[in-house]
Amino acid sequence: MLVLLRKEIRTFFSSATGPMIIGVFLLLTGSFIWLLPGTYNVLDSGYASLDGLFLIAPWVYLFLIPALTMRMFSEEYRTGTMELLLTKPVSRWSVLMSKFMAGWILVVTALIPTLIYLYSVCLLGVPTGNIDFGGFWGSFLGLILLASVYVAIGVCASSLTDNPVVSFILAAFVSFLLYAGFDAFSELFTDGRIQEIVSSLGIASHYDSMSRGVIDTRDLVYFLTVSVLFIVITWWRMERRAWKHILEMVLTVVMINVVSSFFFTRFDLTTEKRYTLSDNTKELMGSLQENLEITIYLDGDMNKGFLRLKKSVRDILEEFNVYAVNGINYKFVNPSDAANDKERNMHYAQLEARGMKPTVVYDKDNEGRMLQKVIFPWAECVIGKDTIIVNLLKNISGKSGEENLNVSIETLEYEFTDAIRVFSNQNPDRVAFIEGHGEWDEAYVYDITKSLSKYYYVDRGKLDSNISVLKSYKVIIIASPIAKYTESEKFIIDQYIMNGGRVLWLVDGVRTDKENIGIVNDVNLDDQLFTYGVRIDPVLLLDQQCALAPINVSSEGQEAKFEAAPWYYAPLLLPSAANVITKNTALVRSDFTSIIELVGEEQTANIKKSILLASSNQTGVEKAPMPIRMDIVNLSPESPFFAYSYLPVAVLLEGSFKSVFANRMIPQDINMQGKKQLLSGKSTKMIVVADGDIIKNDIQGFGSGFEALPLGYDRYMDKQFGNGTFVLNAINYLADDEGWMSLRGREWKLRLLDKQSIRTQKTYWQFMNMGLPIILLIIFSIGYQLIRKKQYS
Repeated sequence: MLVLLRKEIRTFFSSATGPMIIGVFLLLTGSFIWLLPGTYNVLDSGYASLDGLFLIAPWVYLFLIPALTMRMFSEEYRTGTMELLLTKPVSRWSVLMSKFMAGWILVVTALIPTLIYLYSVCLLGVPTGNIDFGGFWGSFLGLILLASVYVAIGVCASSLTDNPVVSFILAAFVSFLLYAGFDAFSELFTDGRIQEIVSSLGIASHYDSMSRGVIDTRDLVYFLTVSVLFIVITWWRMERRAWKHILEMVLTVVMINVVSSFFFTRFDLTTEKRYTLSDNTKELMGSLQENLEITIYLDGDMNKGFLRLKKSVRDILEEFNVYAVNGINYKFVNPSDAANDKERNMHYAQLEARGMKPTVVYDKDNEGRMLQKVIFPWAECVIGKDTIIVNLLKNISGKSGEENLNVSIETLEYEFTDAIRVFSNQNPDRVAFIEGHGEWDEAYVYDITKSLSKYYYVDRGKLDSNISVLKSYKVIIIASPIAKYTESEKFIIDQYIMNGGRVLWLVDGVRTDKENIGIVNDVNLDDQLFTYGVRIDPVLLLDQQCALAPINVSSEGQEAKFEAAPWYYAPLLLPSAANVITKNTALVRSDFTSIIELVGEEQTANIKKSILLASSNQTGVEKAPMPIRMDIVNLSPESPFFAYSYLPVAVLLEGSFKSVFANRMIPQDINMQGKKQLLSGKSTKMIVVADGDIIKNDIQGFGSGFEALPLGYDRYMDKQFGNGTFVLNAINYLADDEGWMSLRGREWKLRLLDKQSIRTQKTYWQFMNMGLPIILLIIFSIGYQLIRKKQYS
């Protein structure tokens, strides 16, 4: 067999046709990847990725592999050498396998020069070498396995005719049919599960997974069995066996693949394990009994960044489909697809009315002209009559467009599972706002209450003497109290915490009186928070990173004239990138904020303390009491007053807390209901925020006609800050016992190309990746001919 294998390879390279076929393959592939503008062009994409190669290669294969295999049997039949070959002491099986293996080796040989692409992208990466090697080699393996199927089809087609042209056409047609035909046919069905089954019969669904760098045993079995199927058909053709056995062989292949679909393992070779779903997500998909329909409005004419986001959405939904019992029906819709402007604008208005606001993107065309594009980065999830919209795009101020798109991709699993969990949540937990101490009333926490109601039953109420009054609540929220808590109320909260209850404390250290004086906000919680490990200092935080406010700059007696000025009393707080609650969250707007001091390190050594929000590196502090000065806007940014940096404003505490009443009498009016006082608690968690305004939304109107503005929206600056995201994440984290919030901690490394090098050396990179492979091929071909000539001279 090895002798026959060497003969086939020698025959291929002995003529000019063989190297020419490989050269055409390299020219076609190189043109799409490096020269022609479009989806596949690496330099235009700006990302250090060779996804374009793995997208275009299967289509170029439709030319390469039939051209390589078309003469393998047909030429032997046409010239009559097949009969002569079979008179030799070799089996038909050896002849067949030598031709198959030769074809496969030649395809791999044609792929080897494309490794120059990998080398170039490594050099162009920022920093150098910034590429996902694991994902690349996994995808490259997918190309090699795909080649085995195409080669088996090509060899089979060549065995059916003595005309190489007919063999080429037949191989190309069957390969195309198997690759794209089943996908197209599946679109005729509306049931997602049937669509998935029909699509899985084709090559594309199996190759797509591997082209992302994911090795699935079901895909390996598919490529192996389909290759074997066509090899066996070819063998039967050579043995002149009855064709009736083909149906039996096809059914056997189908059965093997059906069995493999129930027992499979997946290996995610990407560096960040991009396509490895959490165990929680897999379980959630497996428990989804109803049909889920998802419409994604991220389609149409978009730049490379949004195309990458679109691909990532498709990828994550395909991963969901692997574990979904009933499959997920999803489709991409272009919101701009309309017959005229009127129809398009009407469609835009309908989407906005459903809560999906567009994003306006400015791009340059090939002629350098600036174009405005309207994009709707939203998905609409529907189960039965219930609909939830999912925002696919994160827009965090201070991050570049590429960084925001990367953040959006990182959080896709969390965003979609978050929506699906809402559908599946038949028994929501309960959360409660505590009242009775001047906390924000319903109007001022309307927006966060609305957001929380998707996940929880939300109550409001006052504490009484019943020790079990908070037992049914997963989380309680203390939102900006200004009156003192009684010892009985503190005891109720303390024992709730000792029993594993969770608390979100939003307590001001300073409040303003009628005279505009900042005074200590004594609500009788200092000793309790101190015991738990923190102290809210009675100071005001002034920060150069702050909101703007309209300040009257006209002289006394003149008409008022307002100008925007930095209002140092309204710091824009920095979210911690190290915690899942605040990771990828926008700046959080605050008002008259205090700071948190971490205390009792020995007494609370078992408590894990994580800073969630902090001031900037240009911060000043004023101790109460102090006047609230309007002329603070005149304070120079260069003033030594701003001498502090990164002062904590919100802290997460996790662990087993000691009771503040450990050495105290139980308040007399407490009804213990036969329960024993706990002096130390179960493991739990709480979040302490030194500003009650963070949870407060502004309102417009009065009485029953009020309108609540989005939490974190600054009317004067016309800007949305991250308050809503922070508070919702904080409560979700406190209520989370299953680790769902950990999905927000996923991190994908942003892999960009060196734009300066591309701009100044674009021709060099194009020549290197298109010219060098061809030059190497020519050198190899000439060298091979010279060696053969020398051997046989």
